[in-house]
Amino acid sequence: MIDHVPDHIRSDQAAAGGFRAAIRAPGFRRLVVGQAVSSLGDWVATLAFIAAAFALSRGNQTAVAVVLVLRLVPPIFAAPVGGVVADRRSRRTIMVTCDLSRAALIAIVPFGGLGLLYALAFVHECLSLFFLPARDASVPLLAPADSLEEANGLILASSYGSIPIAAALFGLLRVAASHIPSAVPFATLFRRHPTAFAFFFDSATFVFSAAMIAGLPLRRDRRPAATPLRTDLAEGMRFIARHPGLRSLAYGLTVAMLGGGVLFAVGIGYVKETLRASDAAFGWLSSLWGLGMGLGLLLVRRVVSRGRARVFVVAVAACGAVLIVMALVPVLWLAFVIAVGFGAAFSVAIVVALTLAQEETSDDVRGRVMGAVQMLFRVGLGLGALGIGALARAASRSRPFGSLDGNQIGMLTGGAVIILGALAAAGAIRPSAWVVPTSPGGPPAPGPA
Repeated sequence: MIDHVPDHIRSDQAAAGGFRAAIRAPGFRRLVVGQAVSSLGDWVATLAFIAAAFALSRGNQTAVAVVLVLRLVPPIFAAPVGGVVADRRSRRTIMVTCDLSRAALIAIVPFGGLGLLYALAFVHECLSLFFLPARDASVPLLAPADSLEEANGLILASSYGSIPIAAALFGLLRVAASHIPSAVPFATLFRRHPTAFAFFFDSATFVFSAAMIAGLPLRRDRRPAATPLRTDLAEGMRFIARHPGLRSLAYGLTVAMLGGGVLFAVGIGYVKETLRASDAAFGWLSSLWGLGMGLGLLLVRRVVSRGRARVFVVAVAACGAVLIVMALVPVLWLAFVIAVGFGAAFSVAIVVALTLAQEETSDDVRGRVMGAVQMLFRVGLGLGALGIGALARAASRSRPFGSLDGNQIGMLTGGAVIILGALAAAGAIRPSAWVVPTSPGGPPAPGPA
């Protein structure tokens, strides 16, 4: 007879139970299924946007960069506005409207030129940033309170888990478009725009998501616009600034996303130029990062037993440490191994950050706070992709540190910034935030621990 269940087994059982409890909640299950399908379509469309911009500009790399910039600029203003709207209007209506609007916009892309593609990419991203605060603010209302980490993990998995499938599906859709018989309506369109199938597929996934969300049990009265829009726009960031735990969260979250931006900017260059490996090696590295994210989602319940605030800071710092090791020890097999660690730390940091932000805010202000969080997501990603990317290109020309190339200097700088940000986050958290709740299933302790 077993008298004692080891803590790690208890944590694994709790995590499995948390995932089951979250997915058994009918409303949350509808949200996750809709998000998984629409995210698959959105990643397919992301590749289609890049391919279409490259083709329409006759191979101009600047056109591809413009598409990426148009996906990074909107968060500066759209995410905070989306957060305000999420607190003033029915979140279900917001999400359905955004999904149907994006479905219509995406379906138009193949019928225009490069200018229309730019405009639609920009508006599409703005609509996404109205959708996301409403979605994130709704998760605590749909999932069991004691399974919020697992619920956020499932949302993260539904958003990023389909990337490998999307890449393969995009290739299949392009091949299918080139083999459409002439007798089929719009055959000429598909031949002229091989990415058309991909855009139409994405449009259909948004319609599916809208249908799933329309059935969510989110009955919430509209809050009258008693305060000016300008006041509400600033309230999300003011609320974060006044709350010590959320303020530290903002520091850490921004630099954690900077790490993702660094890999986005210099990852392919690091593999091909620094490691002198192939495109296939980059694909494996990306897949191992995704595998690490999946492992992080499975481990999150076990590690948060040590205190959410501490785990968040350590996870962010681990992301920076991995980048530094990859920069200083450019060995392919080592990069493969620690890419798994980066993915795990990255996903734990994001899940814990979302959970803290949701639990530390009341429902009447949660939309604005989640809008601010989405803005920080994209600001960090943009700083990493554009800022560190520019630094890496400049360093490649000047070689200020001799044996280190631009990719290594970019990763080294990004890693150092991330660790400094993690230390700043740790210093900003008040001592009570490190207290771990001792009553299982009970209410969380005060502060973000």
